[in-house]
Amino acid sequence: MTVTIKDQLDRIQYLLQENTTTDTTRRSIINTQHQDEGTRLSRRQLWGEVVWLQGLAGTAHYALPTSTIGVRCVLYNETILHCASEEMLDSLTPGWEDVQDEPQFWTMDNQSPNVIRLIPPPLLDGSAIPVSPGLPMMQDPVNNLLVFLYEDRAVYAIDESNDFPLPDVWEDVLVYETAAELASRESETQNFPLALALRELGRAYLQALGVTR
Repeated sequence: MTVTIKDQLDRIQYLLQENTTTDTTRRSIINTQHQDEGTRLSRRQLWGEVVWLQGLAGTAHYALPTSTIGVRCVLYNETILHCASEEMLDSLTPGWEDVQDEPQFWTMDNQSPNVIRLIPPPLLDGSAIPVSPGLPMMQDPVNNLLVFLYEDRAVYAIDESNDFPLPDVWEDVLVYETAAELASRESETQNFPLALALRELGRAYLQALGVTR
């Protein structure tokens, strides 16, 4: 069964013993906290994605999805590039900014958010013709990039009608963690015993999934 963000929010309000689900202001608060919990877990680099990018001759900078929170590996022309800092490049190859050759390194130093820089820039354009549409690993890798990255799936959960953007094993974790945070806040809905119980449930699920606090 497909689970939506609405289903998640309904469960959270049920745990908090809130009878109304039509208060839009309250739902917005709960949804924001639900996203925050998803982002917090995302920072542990739990959820990966593969992105295909067309290599362009003379172009060093390539934008990644805004949901990117970390890069694991970059391949150019089916070859793994080395991650490097600008300090390392200055030490290894003085004048590296002007070198013309096949890409050997990638960096995110001094770049805009979610932008990687290839060093040196590609010499040739890669093909933009898909080998198999919709499947990143089946796009043409010749003179192109494959980027293995971690992303924040919470950005896909803004609207209540959206599907839950994670494997179903994470549904309970996000519900318990969100409800626990809301129940612990100093407000008319504060309920410390409930918050503690939900924290323990969330911790048990995370441990079962191999994630520790």
